[in-house]
Amino acid sequence: MGKHLIIMHGRSIKPAEKSMQKFTKEAVIEGLRRANRNDVAKKIRDNKIKLSLAYYGDINNKIQGENDKSDRKALTAKDPLHNNGPALSDALIASAMARTKKSPKFTAATYRKVLKEANDRRLLDEAADFVSFVGGLFTFGWLNEKIIEIAKPDMAAYLLQHKTGSIVRDRLQKILLPSIKAGDDICLLTHSMGCMVAYDVFWKISHHSEHAKLLKKNNPTQNWITFGCPLGEKGVRLNLLDGHYSDPDDVYPRNVFKTWSNVWAEDDFISHVERMKKAFRKMEKRGFVDEIKDHKIYNCWAYERHGDGELIANPHDFYGYLMHQTIGKMVGDWGR
Repeated sequence: MGKHLIIMHGRSIKPAEKSMQKFTKEAVIEGLRRANRNDVAKKIRDNKIKLSLAYYGDINNKIQGENDKSDRKALTAKDPLHNNGPALSDALIASAMARTKKSPKFTAATYRKVLKEANDRRLLDEAADFVSFVGGLFTFGWLNEKIIEIAKPDMAAYLLQHKTGSIVRDRLQKILLPSIKAGDDICLLTHSMGCMVAYDVFWKISHHSEHAKLLKKNNPTQNWITFGCPLGEKGVRLNLLDGHYSDPDDVYPRNVFKTWSNVWAEDDFISHVERMKKAFRKMEKRGFVDEIKDHKIYNCWAYERHGDGELIANPHDFYGYLMHQTIGKMVGDWGR
C-alpha cells in the first residue's frame, strides 16, 4: 500500500517507452516546482511516490507511420522495448522541454508571448481533422468509417478495431488493477485519447462481474485528472463502451473514482467542449462520483517541427499540461 501516480498519454506519435517515462517524470516535477510543491517533487524523485506511465506509443507509432507521411518521416528513432519499432526522436522533446521550462508560470500573458514567437497553423490542421473525426462518430456507416480512419488513424483503430482497443485498455489495466487490489492511494492523470481509454476501463471495472469484488474490498481511485479531454463530445461518448446502451443502469462508471478534475487549455480544440461537469452531470447527481470540477489554463508548449525547424505552438501538448502549475498543485495536494 502506498501512493501511486499513474499517467496515460494521448494519441499521435511518441518517443520510445523509456524516453517517454523520463520526459513524463521531468514534466510532472516541473509542474510541481511551478506550484511550489518541491516536497512532493522530492518524493517522486526519491521514488517514495510511485510513478507509472501507461504507454501505448508503440501502437500509435505503428499506425501513424503506416498512414501519415509526415509522421513517418518524424519516426527516426527506435524503441528497444518494442522490437526496435519506430519512435519519435528524443531531441525534439528535449529541446521543447528546455524551451518551455524557461517560461515563468503559464499565464495568459505568457501564452500571448508564445503565440507571437511561434506559428499555430498545425493546431488549425488538427482542429479540421478532429471536426471530421467527431462528425463521423455519430453514425458508423462505411463512409464515416473512412472519414474517421483518414482523420485520426490511431484513435480510429482504438474505436473500430476490437483487438487494438483491447490491447490499449490492457496497457492501463495491468497497472491500475493491481494497484487498486493493493489498496494504493491512486491519482490517475490521462491526456486526450487516454481519457477515452481510462473512461472505458473505469466502466469495465464498475460493470463487469469479474471485477465485482475488487472495489468492495479495496479503495477506488482517489483522483482522476483529465486534460486535453475529448469526452465532452457527444460523438465520442456515443462510441465508448457504454455508448450503445439505452438502459440507465448500464451507463457511466460508478464509484470507481472519487473526484474528477478536468483541465482544459485555451485554444485546445480537442477539448473545445470544455466542461465535464456539464457533460457528465448525471454521474454526479446519481452519486457515482463525489465531485466533478473544471479548470481553464494556458498551455505554453512550443516545439521545433521535424524537417523544417519551424517553431509551432501546441496548446494540446501532453508535457505542456503536466508542466502547468494548476496540475502541479493538484498532484501536490494529493501527494503531500
